[in-house]
Amino acid sequence: MIVLRRARAFLGQLLLLAVLGGLTAFLVSGPARLANGRTDDGLRGDIRKLAAANRDLTFSGVHAGGEVSSATAAGRLPVIQEGLRAPLPSLIDGSWYIAETGLNPILPTGSPSKSCPNVAVLRYEPATAAAIRIVGGRAAASGEIPEVMVGEDAAQALGLKVGDRITMSTRFADTRMRVSGVFAPANPADPVWSDQQLVKGGCPNPLDGLREEATLLTDLPGARTAGAELDDLTDRWRYRLDENRITADQVDTLTKAVAETRRTPPEKTSIQSSVDNTLADFDGQVRAVQSLLAVVQAGILATAAGLILLAARLMTDRRRAEFALLRARGGAVRAVAARTLQEVLVVVPAAIALGWLGGTLVPGRADDVEPVLVGLVALLTVLAAPVAAALAAHRPSFSGHRTDAATRPSPRRLTAEGFLVLLAAGAVYLVRLRGLSSGAGVDPYLIGAPVLLALAASVVALRGVPVPLRWAGRIAARARGAIAFLGLSGAGRAPLHSGPLAVLVVAIATGLFTGTVTSTVSSARDRAANLAVPADAVVSGFYFTPETAQRIAALPHVSRATPMLLSAGSEVRGDASVNILQGEAMVVDAATAGLDLPAVLTGAVKTTGPVPAVLSPHLAAQVGTGGTVEVLGRAYKFTVAGVSAQVPGLPAGTRDFLVLPQQAMPIPDYQPVQPNRILVDGAGFDQAQLRATADAGQVEQLKRATGRVIEAGQLAVPASVVTWRSYRAGLDNQGVDGALSFTFTAGMIAAAVLSLTAVALAVLTGAPARGRTLSRLRTMGLSPGQGRRLLIFELVPLIAVAVVAGGLAGFALPSLIGPALDLGGFTAGVTAGTRLDPWFAGGVLALAVVAVIAALAVENVANRRLRLGTVLRLGEEQS
Repeated sequence: MIVLRRARAFLGQLLLLAVLGGLTAFLVSGPARLANGRTDDGLRGDIRKLAAANRDLTFSGVHAGGEVSSATAAGRLPVIQEGLRAPLPSLIDGSWYIAETGLNPILPTGSPSKSCPNVAVLRYEPATAAAIRIVGGRAAASGEIPEVMVGEDAAQALGLKVGDRITMSTRFADTRMRVSGVFAPANPADPVWSDQQLVKGGCPNPLDGLREEATLLTDLPGARTAGAELDDLTDRWRYRLDENRITADQVDTLTKAVAETRRTPPEKTSIQSSVDNTLADFDGQVRAVQSLLAVVQAGILATAAGLILLAARLMTDRRRAEFALLRARGGAVRAVAARTLQEVLVVVPAAIALGWLGGTLVPGRADDVEPVLVGLVALLTVLAAPVAAALAAHRPSFSGHRTDAATRPSPRRLTAEGFLVLLAAGAVYLVRLRGLSSGAGVDPYLIGAPVLLALAASVVALRGVPVPLRWAGRIAARARGAIAFLGLSGAGRAPLHSGPLAVLVVAIATGLFTGTVTSTVSSARDRAANLAVPADAVVSGFYFTPETAQRIAALPHVSRATPMLLSAGSEVRGDASVNILQGEAMVVDAATAGLDLPAVLTGAVKTTGPVPAVLSPHLAAQVGTGGTVEVLGRAYKFTVAGVSAQVPGLPAGTRDFLVLPQQAMPIPDYQPVQPNRILVDGAGFDQAQLRATADAGQVEQLKRATGRVIEAGQLAVPASVVTWRSYRAGLDNQGVDGALSFTFTAGMIAAAVLSLTAVALAVLTGAPARGRTLSRLRTMGLSPGQGRRLLIFELVPLIAVAVVAGGLAGFALPSLIGPALDLGGFTAGVTAGTRLDPWFAGGVLALAVVAVIAALAVENVANRRLRLGTVLRLGEEQS
């Protein structure tokens, strides 16, 4: 009961400590869970987008001596699954046995032969028997002639009906089959159908257009008969990974398991899947996001821990007289600490438990270290006040305690601060050298490097600021009025503000770091979009007529249309090399295209000799001073007029390319350059009209080249339109972008809130001393407005120093630890520099203004609670 009465007497101070402890426990669990959940959702979304051939684990049978399958190996399904490396068996959601032929040409009996007939796979898959709904005819019941069932959409596309006979041919054999029925999937979303969709494929000769690729289902006798006649039937065992069971922390283990299965597959099988490549790519992005999250989380938790220490210090400062009295009555230091611990245990553990419970309610996956971190938060919050009380009671002051007295730092403190600076420099160096993880896992020292850097910046600022403040104080002393002098004198007392300054610098550095990374990634993505889509839209196709661009330019809301040719794999012969090189040739009218191209291209004029060209560094090093390049079957001479790593129109990462100015090339009239890209500028244009006009140009070009007349729907490569906005939005919708954007948003919001809390605690810490000063000055005629100005003069230097020191640290962090962050994985191959959006810088200044306003409000509340009229009398009694 005595403990409860004491806790009630100091409830405000205990509640402040409890709220900060509960908030920190929530920050340890809640945001991390939400970020992990966003990352897991991104991974699952990436897996869902994959084709069945890429996302499923599929094993093909290997038969010795060219034998064909007997279609009787369905019993190996559970055997193969049980033999897979962990954790693969537990992640498999469905499995299917398949015996099928290759993709072979089919032709209805009596139909004339075609240069590009439709193709189909003949498949026996027992699981499909229960997954179909027969809409015509009956199920396959093969006898001497194999019978097949055709999907409803395939029957329509292939022109087949029940009773039709078809012939399937391989290079050396063929077999005749009869259509016994037409079916529809009972559930089209069933994964059993994901690898047998009807698709349009290109003919071997693109001039032949498109052909249908279908799957025909048969029974066991039909598969055996057709397989024997075609000498083509292979076993396959297909396993679907359940993406809902896969989490981002399993990616590394899962990738290794698939790679190990690829090296040592089950007996007489080979694996066909690229899911490990997808997982490996995603793992790289996950590691980068985790590195960013670790840096932000370390900064936020360090700030919260600093606030807990400040709250414990505030509680101790308010009770120094009590602790001194206890010591005077014979109480030991440990008794004072135990007394404080008992009071803390009444409130703090429950608050931390509630904070952790609130964090567990956030949807997402918990980190393995979450219980450890929550335990550390509980330990810090519970012990901070007792330890501070013990330190205060160790040297009790019976004649009053001035927290605002300026003292010279001791050699021990200066040594500790110098060691902190060296520790921060060493951590940054190791992070650049080794990354944020050591060989055995996450290294806390390396993760704490950004926090150490911010603390080092606060130490440097703490030691450097008093000098200019003293100069300013001397100037203010000569001026009229004492408000500026008194405020600047209070701001220059380092012991008063060292704790709040350090906390504020860490918070601002964390916020500016997230803002800088956000701006850097956004700017690099803008650059990547400008390279890949150097206009408002890009129309792509196989080949257009030279007049197509003019017709597109005449469409409504189109201001300009520029034809461009991208010729991949063009032969390049350099003067300095006998080797035949290959590169991507880009041909465009540089003078009128409006692209950001070098002046040697935009200023080039018509010539009959070599034309100036801009080459990539890698290709230029092999070519020499000039050479010839083959464009659409014609050789053009060029000279190397410039070297550039990137040019608009070619995606970032293109290694070997050369750009030719079309306006300068000696192009004969009988062999014009046929563009396959059209750059469209404008706003509000109809994309369907762009595609239709472009396809009309392709149909006309095909007619000119071959004399054939086809419909736009028969084009092997239909025109596609990619707008700048859609491409840019696609860069923001990568698998881990949900976690990335959440990390940035949460980091900036938390940094802002904790910064304001640090300023409030700084005000509360100095409130008693400032109250005594104001009480004395009130007797000399100080007005309430002048009292508020005094606080402003005292706090503005603190906030300004924190903004400058924290801002510089936060802005420098991406550059200093950039190799460990690997931001290039989020920028589509564009090198990520360091950039800070002016809006973020303005936000920091706005936050500083809000902090001053909040400080005035807190000071007003504190003064009312202290009742300035009694502070002077109480202070005199203490002294």
